[in-house]
Amino acid sequence: MHLDTPIKQTAIDPDNGSPKNFSSDAANTLKAQAKRLRAALASRDVTVSHAGSLELMAQSYGFRDWNTALAVTRRNSTAISIEDLGIGKRFAGSYLGHAVSGKILGLTRTPVGGVYRIEVHLDHAVDVVASKHFSGFRQRIAARINTNCEPVLASGQRGPGLSVDLLL
Repeated sequence: MHLDTPIKQTAIDPDNGSPKNFSSDAANTLKAQAKRLRAALASRDVTVSHAGSLELMAQSYGFRDWNTALAVTRRNSTAISIEDLGIGKRFAGSYLGHAVSGKILGLTRTPVGGVYRIEVHLDHAVDVVASKHFSGFRQRIAARINTNCEPVLASGQRGPGLSVDLLL
């Protein structure tokens, strides 16, 4: 992909809240665009750090921050499976549409084939309530995932929840 080529992205993935069609070459493209953004802002006497311009570019494509954008590019280039996970390992992923990272506290097989129960401690608590009137923050989460580390319901059907996208 040429650095001036726009990133192919059309919509947000409803399963995990990340932009669809974000290719592994996109990190280099975002970096180049962030550099041009920083230069354009500097010509207008607006100072933005290199890290700040990366954050702005990632957010303009629908990511929460630069680390989430980078995680998605890695996830798209490297598949992760249940065999890669283990107690004490650090991960990045998503939980109910929030980009998260944390540590795996437990991983057990359930009676339903291909479904595992994972317990994690997140680095930062996330608000799991979709209301402007109150909040409900969680930092410890128990969820179910399949062999591809995607969120599933107790029955094994895809559903909302925690996805483990890459190991840190």
